[in-house]
Amino acid sequence: MLKISETRNVSGQVMIGEGENSKQVAYLNASVSKDGNVNINKSIQDSEAFKTNKEAVLKDFTEFETYVYGIIPE
Repeated sequence: MLKISETRNVSGQVMIGEGENSKQVAYLNASVSKDGNVNINKSIQDSEAFKTNKEAVLKDFTEFETYVYGIIPE
């Protein structure tokens, strides 16, 4: 028996700095099923940059989560 499900995927990068001096601190991805089930993953790529910029990074995490929860089908 085949069961097919549809999922919407979203990804993001948390960047610190600007232009040539910017670097990725974390990678974010999420999947939202048509049923409204949500899976959010966060991966810190640079722990030192995370520690130095923790407040800004956590703010970006919250912004990403808010976006993902906003696309849940009703």
